[in-house]
Amino acid sequence: MNKAYNFFLASMLMLCLSVCVTRAQTGHGPNLAGDDSGYQTAGQQANKAAQSWFTARKVADGVWCISDHGSDNMYLVEGKEEALLIDTGLGVAKLNDFVRTLTSLPVIVINTHGHPDHAGGNYQFKSVYAHPLELDAIKQTSTAESRKRTVGNMVRGAPAADMVSIEEALKMPAAELLPVKDGQVFDLGGRKLEVIETPGHTPGEIVLLDSAYRIVFTGDNDNLLVWLFLPTCTPLEVYLQSLKKLQRRDSEFDIIMPGHGLPLPKSFVGEQVTCVENILNGTCKGEPYKSFAGNGLVCKYESAMVAFDPNNLRVKR
Repeated sequence: MNKAYNFFLASMLMLCLSVCVTRAQTGHGPNLAGDDSGYQTAGQQANKAAQSWFTARKVADGVWCISDHGSDNMYLVEGKEEALLIDTGLGVAKLNDFVRTLTSLPVIVINTHGHPDHAGGNYQFKSVYAHPLELDAIKQTSTAESRKRTVGNMVRGAPAADMVSIEEALKMPAAELLPVKDGQVFDLGGRKLEVIETPGHTPGEIVLLDSAYRIVFTGDNDNLLVWLFLPTCTPLEVYLQSLKKLQRRDSEFDIIMPGHGLPLPKSFVGEQVTCVENILNGTCKGEPYKSFAGNGLVCKYESAMVAFDPNNLRVKR
């Protein structure tokens, strides 16, 4: 893994941490629903939740959305025999313990992709599933140096009752990484989730389709703003094919559970398709977009925004 990408990973992690510190200091916590109607909080099941780094809301039958102090969304999906944890967040607090306040079932863990705000807590679990193209990024996120930097910054910045100490983080072994592939199904007992490969934001990005319950869990594939300007992103036309692939399955889901932000309707994928098509056909030239991870251009269509690299639109042939 090259130095530029190492710098990108470290920069992304530091931004996530700074966002978390700011929210902790101002008292502005995440609110997935926008209000409390129709949701049950994790604090009603476990008294510790109110003092936890994490908060959780039940967003569907057998589905918890776990907020990583406002940085990202993780999801816990329960079947009759097992549960599936989708992503592990930053890894600065005791996620495994928090998950145990929500379910007593054996837990399978999977990463939608290898960025540090989605795979940072992998070391707290024995094994984690991920796409083979994400394994190098995940390993980089799981190094002792990375853990020490992450936990050290958070202990100083925004302590919570369940923070992981530097000593604890360093002594835990890295998780065994297990590969997944397109079409693989996780059977939780009365509930099945299918892996769908959706390269774009990263080469090995995946989403998980729960067709019986009409939900798709999409990592960073379907956020309101999707980053396609990073050095490891695929060309934009590859991402378009991933969106169209998911769109072809939209008769099987109604709700999108994204890696950041609120649940979205399935029609949002169509908005993303049009947004990307407008970039590729020149209808949208893009406005300047700047971030800690680099600069690009951004286009918007209805609710969908895509930040992209104008030099990485098409596969080089």
